[in-house]
Amino acid sequence: MKIIDFHSHNFPKKLAPRALAVMCEKLEGLDMEGKGGITPAGDGTIDTQLRDMDRSGVALCVNCPVCTYPANFGAILRRAVAVRDGTEGEAAAQRLVQLGSAHPFDPDFAAHIAQLKAAGIPGIKLHPNYQGFRLDDPAVAPFFTALRDAGLFVLCHTGFDPGYTTAPSVAGPNEIVKLLTAVPGLKFVAGHVGGEAGNPVRATDALLQFPNCWIDTAVMYYHDDNAEAQRIVREWPADRIVFGTDYFWRAEAPLIDWVKARRPDPADQELIFHANAERILNV
Repeated sequence: MKIIDFHSHNFPKKLAPRALAVMCEKLEGLDMEGKGGITPAGDGTIDTQLRDMDRSGVALCVNCPVCTYPANFGAILRRAVAVRDGTEGEAAAQRLVQLGSAHPFDPDFAAHIAQLKAAGIPGIKLHPNYQGFRLDDPAVAPFFTALRDAGLFVLCHTGFDPGYTTAPSVAGPNEIVKLLTAVPGLKFVAGHVGGEAGNPVRATDALLQFPNCWIDTAVMYYHDDNAEAQRIVREWPADRIVFGTDYFWRAEAPLIDWVKARRPDPADQELIFHANAERILNV
């Protein structure tokens, strides 16, 4: 069966060691639920990602950068186009879908969204904590409206983040509902909500009313036994779930098994592991 990992990360080879060091330093000492901290499964490079995809039987990965400042937009877009066009080799060009990213408070967001569309980038990744905004802020509605009108999807970090354990919710189910009500028709993938969301029981089910909203399965090891995550993956309609791991943080093979154990129906697995992703990516 074809497997697409809809939620992964990689960096330029020269930047990967420093990027991982900074991120791991931020998480050092965290002991989530008494199960230890977080050890990355990969090193953040494309070479290692392709190797691990081969080992896990993953055909395609969607890479998810985040534009933490408006000035980062151009570099992220240039890298996405370069990888797609073969600068990292034929395997990377064929097996990695590099998303773009943009900042909701970028004064030039309309022009930048037009650039993404013209470049053939299918969607963008956002992380409201890192970017300093709330999904339900009326000030960002024009940004999301422009994305919808351009036909770009949004993959947004909407779940638990171990670096923001005491921060107020800025992208939980309530905020997502308000956004998708304000911007109907926006294609929205709620990252982590099928895994380590940390939301109240059944809060995620409020998203079922929006047919263009999907959740992904990205989880960390210490939440594999989370009862609500297991319920969501077991009970949600299969055509509304996309498989995602958050690789390089998470190894793919164990999470593939985790999802299969909760959705044993082959028809459900076809949707979750690749068909839904292909629909969102329009491939």
